[in-house]
Amino acid sequence: MSSLSIAHKTFLETVLGMGGGYVLDFTDGSFENLFADVDIDIYDTDKYSGFGGSKANRLRALWKTGSDAEVSAALAALADYVEARQSTGSPFATHVITDEQIAKIRSIARDVRGDSPIPTAGAPVAITTEATVIDNRISIEIHEDIYRHIWPFLRAGDYFHAVEESYKAVREKLREVAGSEKATDVFNESAQSNRHYVALFGKAQSANAAESDFFRGVGYLHLGVQFLRNEKAHTLATFVEPNLAVHYISLASLAYDLITRHVSEETIQEIEELIREKRRGYRSANAFYADFEDGRWLQGMTLPGSLRSTAVRNALKDRWLAEADFTRSWDHSNLVFMQLELVVDELTKGDIDKLLDLPTVDTHGNDQMAGLQHFLEFVDQKDRGKLSMKAKARILT
Repeated sequence: MSSLSIAHKTFLETVLGMGGGYVLDFTDGSFENLFADVDIDIYDTDKYSGFGGSKANRLRALWKTGSDAEVSAALAALADYVEARQSTGSPFATHVITDEQIAKIRSIARDVRGDSPIPTAGAPVAITTEATVIDNRISIEIHEDIYRHIWPFLRAGDYFHAVEESYKAVREKLREVAGSEKATDVFNESAQSNRHYVALFGKAQSANAAESDFFRGVGYLHLGVQFLRNEKAHTLATFVEPNLAVHYISLASLAYDLITRHVSEETIQEIEELIREKRRGYRSANAFYADFEDGRWLQGMTLPGSLRSTAVRNALKDRWLAEADFTRSWDHSNLVFMQLELVVDELTKGDIDKLLDLPTVDTHGNDQMAGLQHFLEFVDQKDRGKLSMKAKARILT
């Protein structure tokens, strides 16, 4: 049996269009050929027809009965197929598959294979913010911190404890940010206290009525988590239907995400100063580039714990992309790429292509782009599906 989680299966079912028994636009012959390329006989009646004879059911049977190596190879082949279709200008007729979703399929393949094991603290996984909707089926990404904590329960099919532990993770994060795990202490029972707004949202008061309603809504969300968790904590463990568990866990993920989005200016300045100090520590350009290659400069650095949060990394990514300037100096361009390597897991193919389109010549006519080659090679090593054809061509020039 493979180690695909329920979250992974839900994502794959939606992205691969498996609701009606199909898998993308495969015919029986092309489906068989794809799997034959990775030494899997998907039409082996004894192995893969137990769920029914459709292509979707055969793929589900592979997920259930195949080894991790087989499932990983199959997912990688599917990602290659989708990417090849996209690059040749032949999109699928039924729905659009984004670059981020292709990258996620590759990430799942690595997780299952064991090259990128379920993460421990300090080793973030790639995560998208996309939601795919087909009819009444929605595939979303839950917050990586929640997933990191509950994946053993999901993998074991223990949905009761997966739900309970997701709520514990939310309450622990609330304690870390605001000083108490009880939402009633932080927001009060009517969700109107603004005593911890600075820590939670970066401002002491809401700016207008709409923002006031939003802050109060976040409070009610955490009150809901508190009381739902209390119910789970004071009852015997019972079976929780998987679909209901996903709804509960999504609620926990939303509550967690909305109190981890704020990044203080002090935190940003601390991280940026660490990068500047590291850059200043090199005695020559050759010494720097020798260490910058393959991301070796990151080794041994002590980074703030806040960088473990996807929301923090995304906020930093957005800020650093908006401020990226390759017309100032070589040193400044190096700093830009060092910053972006810290949040490489959050970068998308589109983000990188936008960087390639930025001006690089200063007012004196000198090109100040430096470090691009090493940066693109580093991204490619982290995730081979993250570079567009345009970016790959820049590596070769």
